[in-house]
Amino acid sequence: MCFLRPPGASSVVVSRICWRMLRQVIHRGLKTFFYRLGLFVSRHPVFFLTLPAVLTIIFGFIFLSRYKADTDLEALVAPSHSLAKIERSLASSLFPLEQSKKQLYSDLHTPGRYGRVILLSKPGGNILLQAEHILHIHRAVLDMKVNYRGYNYTFSHLCVLGNEDKRCLLDDIIAVLEEIRAATLSNITASKVAVTYPNTKLKNGRQSFIGHQLGGVAEVPNSKDQRVKTARAIQMTYYLQNYGSATQDHINEQWETEFCTLIHQLQEEHPDIQMFSLTSFSLLKDFQKTIELSRSKIVVSLMLVLLAATLSSSMKDCLRSKPFLGLLGVLTICISSVTAAGIFFVTGGRYNSTLLGIPFFAMGKDSFYIYDYILEL
Repeated sequence: MCFLRPPGASSVVVSRICWRMLRQVIHRGLKTFFYRLGLFVSRHPVFFLTLPAVLTIIFGFIFLSRYKADTDLEALVAPSHSLAKIERSLASSLFPLEQSKKQLYSDLHTPGRYGRVILLSKPGGNILLQAEHILHIHRAVLDMKVNYRGYNYTFSHLCVLGNEDKRCLLDDIIAVLEEIRAATLSNITASKVAVTYPNTKLKNGRQSFIGHQLGGVAEVPNSKDQRVKTARAIQMTYYLQNYGSATQDHINEQWETEFCTLIHQLQEEHPDIQMFSLTSFSLLKDFQKTIELSRSKIVVSLMLVLLAATLSSSMKDCLRSKPFLGLLGVLTICISSVTAAGIFFVTGGRYNSTLLGIPFFAMGKDSFYIYDYILEL
């Protein structure tokens, strides 16, 4: 009828009839399929009761054995073909860290593994007057040792080397602090050491940009060369070499951990200076800490879901009340979530804290009542 149009019938009427016939065909096909599927399941009850349980146990063990947390934060917020990653890779190839760091501080490329400490003086104080204490902290960082398989590694073994002198690249503010300390030992006040901002001239005659290493700067009034009168904060960064090996990365990560511990210990020795440490894994550590913070909230939320499922399946009539049916619906969703997590890790997935809310989305109002209706049948 859809292909042979009756005389006098409009195209709208014909299209409606065709759609109605199509819906009837689809409805009959689905009805026949699910009827036969129900017969097949009812004739093999043992198989369909044991198979889901076995699969849940298998994928549950896989979930526990292959659990890995995602350590790449950029992969969570940017795709692999992101334009920002392409530009950063280009900047890293054209402006290597060991060649461009002394000339210009750039955020175009990630610094890799590093340890950074921000030293802050008290309000109204001058951090440059604490040159001796800051250099003591600097030497403690350089002398810090990390043991790996019987070998002790210091910063000199792990640092980024310059192309010219093959020495560890250090911030130029350290050279400025050494000049101030030498002037202090020679009974010369620190204020007589010419420190300009944001560019300053080092002892060897080289001009250096220290705008990212010196903060809270107050300049001398009416100074033509922008001389520094006082400064509130100093930032020092220790860059670690990364050759792409897993062993090197493990040692660098261990060094960063010891670096944070050392800064915490030095804070107790120097109460006049506030210290804030930062490493390449600090953001990841804070991100993964949400798992611990959300643990209690997840347990409370699960209890509330169980309570709501029990109350929604209960009635005043004890014969018609089915509270355990609601609990069984929640349990079914939990089992399916465990199975899905096992399949996720089998396919190479990695865990991150943004996945914590997925089971609760599966326990939504519509999903729960669908499970409840199926179990009631």
